[in-house]
Amino acid sequence: MFKIVPKPKKLDFTGRWFDFDGFENFPDFISREFSIPKGSWRIEIVERPGTGISIEDKKVNVWGNVNVAYATLVQLLIQRKDALPQVTVEEEFRFSFRGFHLDIARGGVPSVSTFKNILRWLFLLKINYFAIYFEDLFPWEKHPKIGAGRGRLTKEELKEIIEYGKNLGIEVFPSLELTGHMENILSIPEYSKYSEWYLPREGCLDLSSEEAKRFAYELLEEVLEFFPSKYVHIGGDETWALGRGKSLEKNWIFEGPKLYEEHHKNMIDMVEKYRKIPIMWADMLTGMFLRPDERKVWENLLQSDIWQRTILANWDYAAMPKEHFINRIESLGKNYQSNQIVCPGFSNWNRFYPDFEAAIENIKNFIDAAKEKGIQGFLVTSWGDDGQECLFSFLYPLLVATIEFAEGGGDWEKSYIVLSGDSEKLVDVRKFFGMSKIANNIKGLLYGNKEVLKMGTSEEQGLKRCFEEALQKAIDANLPEDLAFIRQAIRVAIKRLENTVTASDLIELGSYYCRLWRKERKKEGLDRIVERFWAAAGKVSLELEES
Repeated sequence: MFKIVPKPKKLDFTGRWFDFDGFENFPDFISREFSIPKGSWRIEIVERPGTGISIEDKKVNVWGNVNVAYATLVQLLIQRKDALPQVTVEEEFRFSFRGFHLDIARGGVPSVSTFKNILRWLFLLKINYFAIYFEDLFPWEKHPKIGAGRGRLTKEELKEIIEYGKNLGIEVFPSLELTGHMENILSIPEYSKYSEWYLPREGCLDLSSEEAKRFAYELLEEVLEFFPSKYVHIGGDETWALGRGKSLEKNWIFEGPKLYEEHHKNMIDMVEKYRKIPIMWADMLTGMFLRPDERKVWENLLQSDIWQRTILANWDYAAMPKEHFINRIESLGKNYQSNQIVCPGFSNWNRFYPDFEAAIENIKNFIDAAKEKGIQGFLVTSWGDDGQECLFSFLYPLLVATIEFAEGGGDWEKSYIVLSGDSEKLVDVRKFFGMSKIANNIKGLLYGNKEVLKMGTSEEQGLKRCFEEALQKAIDANLPEDLAFIRQAIRVAIKRLENTVTASDLIELGSYYCRLWRKERKKEGLDRIVERFWAAAGKVSLELEES
């Protein structure tokens, strides 16, 4: 039997298979990227309601969204290259907006080939939007110092990525930060004058300064002129410092929400001028992570009608029940249900490996809540806080899980097996390495962080048993080199718990990691990780760690 991802609306299989030698008229681009051979079979595009395919001997009828139909055909050929089943498949999606949001600003910037690999996965999974989170890594021609030396993408690279996505039916759009999270820009000496606080690395723009706002609008305009996408994400999250620094000193009245509203209205106007649709994070409109008294001040923003002109990206990465996320959706009010998308997360930040337990619970329950509330879409997020150590190759199972929870039956493990070629045992290893207790402690143990080193004896012993069970789980598993790195990292973590780790253990592991980094990323940002491994090795060698 075969599997189609996500589970389709209808599947009628007669049980018969036809020998397959290739297509005479399959789209050349998709044929090349997925190694579909030339042969005697033919694609016929027909007029029928909905989206789907119908396979007969030597012929496939395709209707509706052809990219979805082609993805289904590619999936079938991944599972069996020499035959196609006599089947009719009808596909229908709950969510019109199915997106993936990738942070490239906190550590490693993917190579163009890695971007293409990500886009191939998105195509296979029928995910139709891909957001690149830039911060300072868009190639602004008017401000060439921004992102210099940090691996920023060139315009030629970006054009190649955008065109590649377009050929697969995926819209690539920019995700920017033009209020908060501007620390890498504001830390550049000539731009530090635009900072709300006198400590530029806090990252908030001084919105009481007309010059600072013009600077942000200039950055936005260059992106609007460059990107052909319908959507542009203008950021707006976690602007907690707004109204508390230089702007406060002007009249000693807190005007954070007022400044926020004026600034974002101007940016919304700009995006609409280019006939595009703005997206923005929704947390500041409800004061999501503020104290109750402060939250009430920020909640007043919801009374403005300008947010109805945007798509509100409602993010929350907690491993909580569905009811929590229903409350999160409802917190924006009845006026903002139709223009809202939900944004769960992969829990891959601050880690070498994703916390699968937290990510799966977060994704499933947030998306289930979105279904119940009739939300139009999702934008699942991958962040790289504190160095982006988690390799991009570890994210693909979670992408499969996302689309299965959103549009299928939720059986993501089997879906990942058929699309990746992994064995069932290998998927079990991936999940076991992603146990919260393992994924959340590897980094601290490798680097010798104080918090981890101060664990009590019973906690250490419990963690050691968990790590040893993970190694046992991986026995006789033919691990790819990225998972083999995690296995070796667990071995070194155990030695740390036993107080037998050596400097050479850490240096050798760091070298292994460097090879994996360079296979999927630009070199910029790797020096930070190398420094951490060597610093940890130096502390061990010189016996400088606290007992």
